Amino acid sequence: MKMPNLTMPDSPNFSCGPTRKPDGWEVKKLNQQFLGRYHRSDDVIEYVEAVVSRIKKILNIPKGYELIITPGSTTGAMEAVIWSFLGENEITTIIYDYWADLWANDLKKLKLKVDLRLSLNGTMPSLKNIPRKNDIFFVWTGTSTGMSVNNCDFIKNSQEGLVISDITSAVFIYDIPWRKLDISVFSWQKALGGESQHGMVVLSPKAKKRLKKKDSLPKVLDLARHNYLINTPSLLSFSDLEICLDTYQKRGSLKENNKICEENKKIIDTWLEHNIYLEKFSKDKNFDAITPSFLIPKKEINLEKVHNFLKINKIAFDIKNYKKAPKGIRIWTGPTIKKKDLIALTNWLDWSFKNINDIQL
Repeated sequence: MKMPNLTMPDSPNFSCGPTRKPDGWEVKKLNQQFLGRYHRSDDVIEYVEAVVSRIKKILNIPKGYELIITPGSTTGAMEAVIWSFLGENEITTIIYDYWADLWANDLKKLKLKVDLRLSLNGTMPSLKNIPRKNDIFFVWTGTSTGMSVNNCDFIKNSQEGLVISDITSAVFIYDIPWRKLDISVFSWQKALGGESQHGMVVLSPKAKKRLKKKDSLPKVLDLARHNYLINTPSLLSFSDLEICLDTYQKRGSLKENNKICEENKKIIDTWLEHNIYLEKFSKDKNFDAITPSFLIPKKEINLEKVHNFLKINKIAFDIKNYKKAPKGIRIWTGPTIKKKDLIALTNWLDWSFKNINDIQL
């Protein structure tokens, strides 16, 4: 059939992570000075520590807090946290996202005492009456459901247990209240558009007091025995990170990133107001994420055919639902995504839904 005369997105990359590279990113801009070097050479250590210090400064992480670089992106970072810290207290784990559910399964395997608060139907589980002595475990923004707690107001300042959060899809977008969080984990692959090789663990002084050496832990999970790095870092990923941090600051840093995400979300929300095909998975606007939007069908649609059509024609890549989530469309609305590309995508989605029976692949 004849293709419509619709504007193509400048970039078809709408993945929730790794996300679209920022404008101006080019391979030739990568700093190649330390590629092929031993990671424990004095000048390489100085370089890596300078980048880590820059992250601390950009994010306004308080003095006395420590940053540790781990392998395996956020997953590796969170696994190290689970094995290195948890077990002393009962854990209130808040699950409204499939990644949080994954972490909760790890807690069960370790036979830890858990106060499970679970809801995977688009509603937020109860955030009330969390015992002060409990550790708290939650994902700030759930990319698999398009939901977010959006703030830490539900956490008491007097919380005695450790407050642990996966902030991967929130950091560099929200103003993170570091003094309310004892342990935070994130990677560079979301708001910054960086590579996904490494995870970062942010530890408060309170968390560092809890950290004890455990002889039973393998090296990559043992945060108590780290020496600024747990294993060999990718210096290519660090070079990529430098470009992404440069772009972040030139773009206007946190304030502008947050503004872009809010405006991108509004494009999707406005489009959905009169859309007969899709609706938000999130049932409460108070818990809508500003990155990403997860949309489910209102009626029967051949979503697989839509996804394939958009992919084959290089209109949109990687907008399928997370593998464990209901069938739907997941669109990253982060700060590296252009508004005009989102508008173009919604127009193509409208056309695809209306013409699904006539589309030939």
